[in-house]
Amino acid sequence: MKERERGSRSRSGRGGGRRKGEVREREQEGSGLFERLDVTKYSVKRLVAVPLIILLVALAVLAYTQLSVGSPVQLGMDFKGGTWVKIGTDETGEELTAKFSDSTLPSPFPVVLVGSTGVGNEKRIEFGPMSGTEKDELINLLNEEYGVGTYEMQSISPLFGRQYQAQAVRAVLIAFFLMAVVVFVVFRTFVPPLIVVFAAFSNILIALACMNVVGMELSLGTVAALLMLIGYSVDSDILLTTNVLRKKGDLKEKIRNTMTTGITMSFTTLSAVFAMFLVSYFVSISILWDISVVLLFGLVTDLGNTWLLNAGVLRWYEERKEEKKERKKNKRKKNKTKKQKAETEN
Repeated sequence: MKERERGSRSRSGRGGGRRKGEVREREQEGSGLFERLDVTKYSVKRLVAVPLIILLVALAVLAYTQLSVGSPVQLGMDFKGGTWVKIGTDETGEELTAKFSDSTLPSPFPVVLVGSTGVGNEKRIEFGPMSGTEKDELINLLNEEYGVGTYEMQSISPLFGRQYQAQAVRAVLIAFFLMAVVVFVVFRTFVPPLIVVFAAFSNILIALACMNVVGMELSLGTVAALLMLIGYSVDSDILLTTNVLRKKGDLKEKIRNTMTTGITMSFTTLSAVFAMFLVSYFVSISILWDISVVLLFGLVTDLGNTWLLNAGVLRWYEERKEEKKERKKNKRKKNKTKKQKAETEN
């Protein structure tokens, strides 16, 4: 009996040791991942250089688009005017484009985009700006091909499009201003809040440049995504800045600890947005697709701007502050020793 008990104890001991070893290995794997992502191993110049180079490339893309089409981003129908039609049909996008752009028509219609609405077999066809006569001809063609009352149609004049442009720019500027006010009020210093605002601004510019690269147009959906991105951009920056400025301890250790939490938060948000992207892709809901793609661009960019640019500038700021404190401390010591020498001589 005693031998059996000893055997069972030794087996349980080996099993417990094996389990502890597995847990330890998992912890080492997790810590190894964040060790590979540890930005404190690199110099401030190397950290800051990468996001700044990406920002310069984004500015070049926006400048090229400005020279090519007259605006930093390609404007969608919401901002340059046009007409859209929703029709229930089994025809493909290519067939619909060919039908409405047919050169045999009295006046072929400027088809800009054909997509699915995600509701049954309903398609949405976008046309460029048209005159009143062209709209009447389009209505006649729709009545002949699909029947009266079987479609939905709406037009946006170029004048309203310009008004939407002004409102969209105003909304983004107001959002940025309010965000900057909150950040400056919370931290009450100059450099850390400034870099938080700059990082958010960089996220927006890079997201716009990515839209140009993949051929996305600026629409009401993408403007909504840009406004959401302003909020998403500053959460991890504020977390990092708060921990670095207000917590005590080693500077690099504070950055590493915050990075673990911040990257976990960012990947959680990215997972949710990616799920929305997949749903919008397979169900073909255009506005959800626009929002999810812009958010993905911005959130991925935010990882670099937060943990390279912001972390690098905060390191420089805190190290410089410590150096100033040391110089003042040494100066006080020297003055004290001078006074003591003068007193002893007297």
